[in-house]
Amino acid sequence: MPKIPEEVYREIRKYALKLARRGYVTAHGGNISIRSGNIMWITRHASSLENLRFEDIIQVYVDKPSSFDALASTETIVHRKIYLKTPNLAIVHAHPPSTVALTFFYDEIIPLDSEAYYVLKKVPVIEGSPGSENLALNVAEKLKTCYAVAVRAHGVFTAAKYLDIAYQYMCMVEHSSKIILLTEGLKNLGLKFIKPRKF
Repeated sequence: MPKIPEEVYREIRKYALKLARRGYVTAHGGNISIRSGNIMWITRHASSLENLRFEDIIQVYVDKPSSFDALASTETIVHRKIYLKTPNLAIVHAHPPSTVALTFFYDEIIPLDSEAYYVLKKVPVIEGSPGSENLALNVAEKLKTCYAVAVRAHGVFTAAKYLDIAYQYMCMVEHSSKIILLTEGLKNLGLKFIKPRKF
């Protein structure tokens, strides 16, 4: 197996732990990758993001299958397609519960809070089976024009030039989803919704 650069491990582990602490992934859910040239480093299939080991980072190619694909995340096909179709160099995939809940009711999540709306504008909700070619194509296509995309009943993919930014997008999506859920609950209690002026 190719030797994984120490700085790659430290960077992925740092944000993997952040996702776990926020409750955005379950024990062995979610995945993270970083790209450099024609190489990407991605978390191992069924690895624990809350306790990521050095051997849990797998090196594969961006433009072709690798003998190590079988060890890598089942979503490797999705990460690969995103890298091939966008200029991004880092991808985060997690299962933030509030956002996943909204995917059962929305085809597009539009943030109500000004911060998330200013950055994200919208989060498309798409269909696709985890680790499938269809999902890979759908996610990559949406990430050409959006920073985040939600998959119905599954989770969220975010992508950026840097891993910390992709992580920020993930946090922003889930925070916005919580605000939507809280707002809908207050409306159901009979409180009057005051629509904000255009941001």
